[in-house]
Amino acid sequence: MVNPEYNVLKDWMFGKLNTLLENLEPNPEYSVLKMSIGEPSLKIPNFVKDILETSYEEWGKYPPSTPIPSYGESIMRYVERRYPGAKGLVELNKNIVPVPGTREPLHLIGLLAKNLKKGQSKAIVTNPFYHAWRAGSITSGSEIYWIDALPENNYLPDLSNIPENILKSSVIMYVCSPSNPHGSVAGIDYLKKAILLARKYDFILALDECYADIFRMNKPKPAGGLEAAASLGKTLDNLVVFNSLSKRSNISGMRAGFIAGDEKIIESYKLIVSNGASPVPIPVQKVAAALYEDEEHHINACLHYDKNFQIAEKYLKPFFDKFEIPAGGFFLWLKVEDDEKAAKILWNKFSLRVMPGSFMGKNINGFNPGSGFLRISLVDSSEIIEETMKRLSSFLKNYNSP
Repeated sequence: MVNPEYNVLKDWMFGKLNTLLENLEPNPEYSVLKMSIGEPSLKIPNFVKDILETSYEEWGKYPPSTPIPSYGESIMRYVERRYPGAKGLVELNKNIVPVPGTREPLHLIGLLAKNLKKGQSKAIVTNPFYHAWRAGSITSGSEIYWIDALPENNYLPDLSNIPENILKSSVIMYVCSPSNPHGSVAGIDYLKKAILLARKYDFILALDECYADIFRMNKPKPAGGLEAAASLGKTLDNLVVFNSLSKRSNISGMRAGFIAGDEKIIESYKLIVSNGASPVPIPVQKVAAALYEDEEHHINACLHYDKNFQIAEKYLKPFFDKFEIPAGGFFLWLKVEDDEKAAKILWNKFSLRVMPGSFMGKNINGFNPGSGFLRISLVDSSEIIEETMKRLSSFLKNYNSP
């Protein structure tokens, strides 16, 4: 009665973490610090409340599947500002659709890839992975081919080693930059290579850019898929990029963003929204328009994360021959001897809840690329991050051994 393919989604990282720690109590000598989830803690800009109050009556209207004028214009200005190389490439009516964050469209885009090729199709997915990529792959009716993100490749999957028979049978590929969980940033040439593969073998390239606006202020802004496509010519063929305000603007609960890409993909996605998915409510679109226009709160967020990583570097650098602050995102991807053991000790001895990297990765032929790492969220205040790093330092000094 129920499609069993989705049962694999029960095996997800937060459920695994709950099971791992369920028989362990935190240390009562410490306050509990939960660093396992990437939920921004910065204040939402005050103007959001004002817009919602003045838009009260519009909660009574059905939201359109296309952006309202103010939101559409705001997205276009944001794209031109953020990705100047893509100016003139994107047309609002053809290449843009508003979405409720990125998780839903990352999943639903799999429907558009379904039955594109005869026989057992493949979905190429970065490993470690975000759960919506796996959900989208299942929805596409495909068998997943995992591509590992490894330290030797700056945690970006090696696109050159994907077998040709896999590429020929693929209907969708998920790539993320800046990456979750590592914070690695793909250069323009890497993104161009991914686009060219999608075009050569005719599959959808789903480029997750949820963390595109969380970057270090002393480094160049991460390149994007729209710029990469523009450098290849005036076409968005086979490409769809996913952009969200959840991280950029600290509104994870509001669910607002957009996808941009191939006109055929966007046209079909609009049909999904019109017939059975979630259009973005008009008041939310109005808030999103203002947030995409405002750079001050976004810059403050980047400065906040820069400070947190500097605190982490101060405490952790003595324990590593080479400690590097990631170029993007707000996660610390910390090397440890045994990630599950480390997570249990940090909870039981230090009341610190972190995510074992192996819970985010898929074990293929006895190898899990997340094994031996912890994902630690650095979203909280500098005071909390300071306390977190003190506890991590004590752990590394006293417990991090085979």
